[in-house]
Amino acid sequence: MTDTVLGAIIGVGGTIFGVILAGPLTYHFSKVLVKKTHENALDVMRRQEFHSAASKFRANIIYELSDLYPIEQYWDKKDFPRLYQSIPRINSTAAEFRHLVTRKADFDTAVNEYNKYCREIKEHDIFTIDFTSMKKPGDIKPKDRFKNIVEHLLSFADADEN
Repeated sequence: MTDTVLGAIIGVGGTIFGVILAGPLTYHFSKVLVKKTHENALDVMRRQEFHSAASKFRANIIYELSDLYPIEQYWDKKDFPRLYQSIPRINSTAAEFRHLVTRKADFDTAVNEYNKYCREIKEHDIFTIDFTSMKKPGDIKPKDRFKNIVEHLLSFADADEN
């Protein structure tokens, strides 16, 4: 009979010890699990916000530069003033998207490069005949430079960048 009582006491003691030990462990692991779940939910929300804003950014730029980007073989001279006129709208859409970009300094440089190009390019740079003998090695055509600048700007909307 003493073995049975001793076994019952050990069983009850083990149960009490298990509850005392399991309670804090369960609390700790459930707290960690809730924290990780919350972090995952925030990460999903951030990614959704980025993709939505990136899509809007990309669409706004492509809409604003329609008939200029992607590069058509020939630009109409009547469209040339649109380069300069696009600066405030491109700046506006860039400002809306900027808070989601991780490399803000690079993004600002790309926007400034676009602004500078549109302010400094002259009509005769684009619409004159290209004499390849007068070109220096490594020179890039003005339209190709424009395309590179716009593509660099659009690259910030890629998910891999952020």
